[in-house]
Amino acid sequence: MTRKPGRPPAQSDLLGAPPGHETVAADRKTKARRTARAARPRSEGVKKPAPPLQADLFTSPLPPRPRPPRTRFDAEELRLSMVPASGFSAQAAPDSWLYLVTDTEDARQLLDNGLPLRKIHPSLLTERGGVAHWLMKMTEDPPGLFATTPVVLRLRRAMVAGWLEPDPDHSAEFSAPCYLLSGSRQEQD
Repeated sequence: MTRKPGRPPAQSDLLGAPPGHETVAADRKTKARRTARAARPRSEGVKKPAPPLQADLFTSPLPPRPRPPRTRFDAEELRLSMVPASGFSAQAAPDSWLYLVTDTEDARQLLDNGLPLRKIHPSLLTERGGVAHWLMKMTEDPPGLFATTPVVLRLRRAMVAGWLEPDPDHSAEFSAPCYLLSGSRQEQD
């Protein structure tokens, strides 16, 4: 584009001031930019030290100690309680409880000390429908074996779900799902 002498361009604000004729406002902006650049640190020239090849093992905190394996459940934790043995039938629907049938002396010990978690002689638990069969089996045993009346204890299923192992033999015998409280399944996970 050619420019005629003596005439300013049609849109002079787009082109700015002619070279050498900078305005005062533009000069102030340029000086402010230069001082801002000078105040900023130059990160390009400064090199950061390389990280060490291996972290210092003596400065980090020790890992937490592993918890000892669980050997017992508290009675309060399981909500272990005695229930009357008369209200059970073989056709009862499963509920959120598991049941344990034992004699009076063992029931008192379990209520006082909690339920043990053993691999060698695990506790047998059943659902509601298996209690009637279990009671019938205990009363059919030879006299003198259970001279006292059997006691039914119940506990929360959700509290022991990770430590249960299915027991197919008793499940078939009682016609209801039965479990062993052994803790074997928990160790596999």
